Amino acid sequence: MMQYGPVSGNISATDRLLLDEEHARLEQFMNDMSDICENFFLHGNCLACNRSQVATCQGRLTSFFYDFLDLVAEHFENEENILRSSLTGGDGDERFFQHKNEHARLMHEINDLMRESLLLSHQGNPSAAIRRLDQKITEMFGAHANVFDAPILLLTQKDGDE
Repeated sequence: MMQYGPVSGNISATDRLLLDEEHARLEQFMNDMSDICENFFLHGNCLACNRSQVATCQGRLTSFFYDFLDLVAEHFENEENILRSSLTGGDGDERFFQHKNEHARLMHEINDLMRESLLLSHQGNPSAAIRRLDQKITEMFGAHANVFDAPILLLTQKDGDE
């Protein structure tokens, strides 16, 4: 895990609310994705579904990809704009650039994951694709939040509370 020296941050209450709302939207989006598959929580597969259900899942999953990518890109852009203006002094610039590079890496990884999942879905198993996406994206975003978001938000919250 990265360690940073002192940094001054000043994320406004409005910006903090925006980030919190976007994080909640991303989480809700993931919940909505799992609802695409009737067998998601049963850890079933698509064998019990008729062709129409499988086709519906495939179409909804494809639509999800585009909407999710747009939402993530918008969130990363907003977060970078907020961080650019709020991190000052110490190693603030370095934190910003590492955070921005991590966003680029995540977008690349998400695109790869979505291509793999589309292939799995089109091979007739959207249920497995949805489960894989849920697991991988939850892992990626959880790690990102712990390593990159939480230290900055906690520091700036602490600074703002004093």
